[in-house]
Amino acid sequence: VLGISTALVLIGLLFKKSTKPVELSKKFMRLVSLFSLAGLILTGAFTYQLRPTGVPTPHHPDSKLITAGIWTIHFGLDNDMWASEDRMISLIKDLELDVVGLLETDSQRIVMGNRDLTSKLAHDLNMYADFGPGPNKHTWGCVLLSKFPIVNSTHYLLPSPVGELAPAIHATLRTYDDTLVDVFVFHSGQEEDVEDRRLQTAALAKLMGSSDRPTFLLSYLVTEPLKGNYNTHVSDISGMHDIDPSDDDRWCEYILYKNIKRSGYARVARGSITDTELQVGKFQVLNDEELVEAGSSIYNTDWTNEQENDDLKFPDKFRGDGENDHFYHVLSDPRY
Repeated sequence: VLGISTALVLIGLLFKKSTKPVELSKKFMRLVSLFSLAGLILTGAFTYQLRPTGVPTPHHPDSKLITAGIWTIHFGLDNDMWASEDRMISLIKDLELDVVGLLETDSQRIVMGNRDLTSKLAHDLNMYADFGPGPNKHTWGCVLLSKFPIVNSTHYLLPSPVGELAPAIHATLRTYDDTLVDVFVFHSGQEEDVEDRRLQTAALAKLMGSSDRPTFLLSYLVTEPLKGNYNTHVSDISGMHDIDPSDDDRWCEYILYKNIKRSGYARVARGSITDTELQVGKFQVLNDEELVEAGSSIYNTDWTNEQENDDLKFPDKFRGDGENDHFYHVLSDPRY
C-alpha cells in the first residue's frame, strides 16, 4: 500500500510539471493526496495490529506451573468450514495454556487459503512459536507455542514407508530458575498403516528416552490405552509415564511425562471448532533436590476432583454446560 501511494505521488509530481492544464493537475494532485492519506492510514493500522505485545510470561510463575495442551485443529477450519483461529485463541487463553502442541496445522497452501495460522496464534496469544516440519515436507503439520523461550528445537519426519510422513518436534524450553524442560509434539500415522505406526512408535520412544530432563509429550498416537504401541510409548525405553492410565476412553490424543510433577488433567470438548477435543495437563517444575525427594511419587496415579490451590485449578467456567460449547467431558470434572 505504501509503495502504491508513493508511486501515485511521483506520478502526480510529474503531472504537475507537465504542460497539461493547471486545473487537471490540481484535481489529480488532490486525488493522489487522498490515496496517499488512505494508504498511510492502512499501513499504520496494519503495523499497529502486528506490533509486538510484550515478552511472553507464564500464567502462574509462583507455583512453577506449566499448563500444557494438545489439540488437533483440523487446519484451522471448523465443522462448517469457516476459519476458527479466533475461537481457538479464546479457548487457549481461557485455559491459561503456557505450552500447546497443535496438530494438522498445514494451512499454508492455496487450497487452505495460504493462511499462516502459526503467526496469527503466536502473536495474539503472546507466545513463542516453533513451526515444526513445514508444508513442503508432505505432512499433516505440527506446531509448538510456548510462553517459555525455546532454546533448541529439532524437527523430525518419522519413518513412514507406507503412508504420510509423521511430523515431530523435540524442543527444549528454558523454564523456572533456568530449568530446561523437553517437549515433544507428534502426529502419528493413521490406523490403516500398521507398519508405519510401529516404526514411528519405536523411533519416538528412542527419542524420548534420549533425554533425562523433565519431559512431556503432546501427541496423536492412534492406539488404545494399555494396548499395542501404547506399551512402547510408555516403557523403560522412553522412560515416559501416562498422565492418567485409568482414562480408558482415548484413541488419538495422549499426554505422557517424566521427571516433572503432574498436578492436573482435563479433557475439554471441542464445540464446533474442530473434530478433536483439547486435552490439558498441569505440571510443576522441580529442581534436582526436589526430584530426588519426591522420588516415584510424581507418578502416583491417585486422583481427586478438588484442588485448594487456585494457581493449580482449571477454570470453573467449563464445569457443567461450560461456555461457548466448551466443557469438561468424558471425565466430567478435571482431575488433580
